[in-house]
Amino acid sequence: MPEGPDILAAVRDLLEYAGYRLLGAIVPLLPRAAAVWLGRRLGGLAYWLDARARATGLENLALALPGRGDHRCILRASLRTQGVALLDALWSRRLTPEGATRYLEIGPEGEALLARALAEGKGLVVATAHFGSWEMFNLGTGARGLPRCTFIARPVRNARIDRHLRRCREATGNRLVYREGALLACLAALRKGEIVCSVVDMSVAPEEGGIFAEFFGLPALTSGALALLAHRRGAPLLFVLCHPLEGGRRYALRGRLVPVDAAAPRAEEVPRVTRELNRELEREVRAQPEAWIWTYKRWKARPWEEPSAYPSYSLWADQHV
Repeated sequence: MPEGPDILAAVRDLLEYAGYRLLGAIVPLLPRAAAVWLGRRLGGLAYWLDARARATGLENLALALPGRGDHRCILRASLRTQGVALLDALWSRRLTPEGATRYLEIGPEGEALLARALAEGKGLVVATAHFGSWEMFNLGTGARGLPRCTFIARPVRNARIDRHLRRCREATGNRLVYREGALLACLAALRKGEIVCSVVDMSVAPEEGGIFAEFFGLPALTSGALALLAHRRGAPLLFVLCHPLEGGRRYALRGRLVPVDAAAPRAEEVPRVTRELNRELEREVRAQPEAWIWTYKRWKARPWEEPSAYPSYSLWADQHV
């Protein structure tokens, strides 16, 4: 029988799940414009209600964009973007192949780039980020009839929400795999000529393949898994972001191929490519900062004990692990 803090945690999880399922019942009934309006309102509300997230976001902005005086405006806009992205997975029940074409723009150049990369027959490794809507990227590409994509993800802390959200995320035919055992699943997908995808802006511990790669001037733990998969398989590596248009009513996929030298020593090439992916993301975030997730503790680990340049939430890597 749970006691004390365990009971409080169980009650909190049940309340979270009840609120989530209420949204899950309402959101699919809404037209796109109404779902976007609701998501933006929820994101705006989070700015005022979640003091911890607000503090983290402002600290990250001060570190990454110190010369700007509009940090609060950027953070509010970022949370509105996140609010819409959160509802995108729930709204997926309304996403038809026609709707995917309408709401997720790839364009002739993007179609040609995908076709050229997949034509090599080695599968395709896609690097993306929490920029715009990761959810619409997953759902929209699945609904458009592309080869099945295996997405590497982290489970949601609330197990009940995680189970339901996973079903939503896989609704258009793509597949989610969690980190444990993901490498073998991804290699199998690439051998079938399918797509493998993950975000590059999550902190990954060194024993799980995390590499310290510079991001906005500071080394940040970054997964080397995508570079490793591309190098090991000799598959093309595509960096793609889902840019929000019209406040999130539509999105546009924009990307480019990142060269990977399969003949180069893995110990050198994987860190090099990982650093290049961080540079690509940093360029895009600087150009459109309101589209990125500033409330995430991106620099939660640092490679040395001295914390002076890092955010207050950062821990030395040995402590973090």
